[in-house]
Amino acid sequence: MTNPKRGELQLNLGSQKFQCKINMDVMMRIETNIGGSLLKLANNMQSADISASQMVAVLTPVIRSSGKDVKDADVKKIIWEAGVADGLKAVAEVIAFIVSGGEEMAGNEQEAEAQA
Repeated sequence: MTNPKRGELQLNLGSQKFQCKINMDVMMRIETNIGGSLLKLANNMQSADISASQMVAVLTPVIRSSGKDVKDADVKKIIWEAGVADGLKAVAEVIAFIVSGGEEMAGNEQEAEAQA
């Protein structure tokens, strides 16, 4: 069971599940990878303006926070196998989680586990 208040997020991509631990370091790695702020990326996503390389740039440090030693090429394959829609959904969940400080996800632990 994840605890959003401790930065824990279960990320589902296709049939794979990752128990991620999002913290300031992960957030800074994402911003470095995308070359800008997460808030700007969130605004771009509202107008469906996100590239495949941005999806990989966001998800690589997040998946690495789960303890998996993945590279960009591994994450590209995970996204491709899960489907681009799942990749976009995962990016949106990560951004919402970071912006809300996990509060938006708090209380949904049982619902997430019921869906698993």
